[in-house]
Amino acid sequence: MNPKYCLLTTVVILCGCISQSPHLEFSAGPCDSDIDPYNTDMGVKNVRWIDDETLVVTVYVNINCAEEITDGDYQILGDTIILEYTAPECKTCTFCLCAHKMTYRFQNLEKKEYQFELKKET
Repeated sequence: MNPKYCLLTTVVILCGCISQSPHLEFSAGPCDSDIDPYNTDMGVKNVRWIDDETLVVTVYVNINCAEEITDGDYQILGDTIILEYTAPECKTCTFCLCAHKMTYRFQNLEKKEYQFELKKET
């Protein structure tokens, strides 16, 4: 096979893979006094498809009042999306919990039924 065609085929396959990966827009609000961190069920609260490629997942978590959510990420393993968030451990923790609302907005995601797991990174 001609080396030019091998290179062209590799580039086309690689470009197809790159353009297919989902894009994440993550946001985390500050401590939300409207959410009771002691009596509200935490975890995935709402999963909504905006269109055939855009999924919005709303999550509640409770963390120590002295901690702050700094980042969000994800992993896809088969039909499971692991929703990750980073909240570095507090150096001087307090004796209270604070609830935070996080939103994971996926674009260019294959529309199908997913299971969700939540993972805190420190």
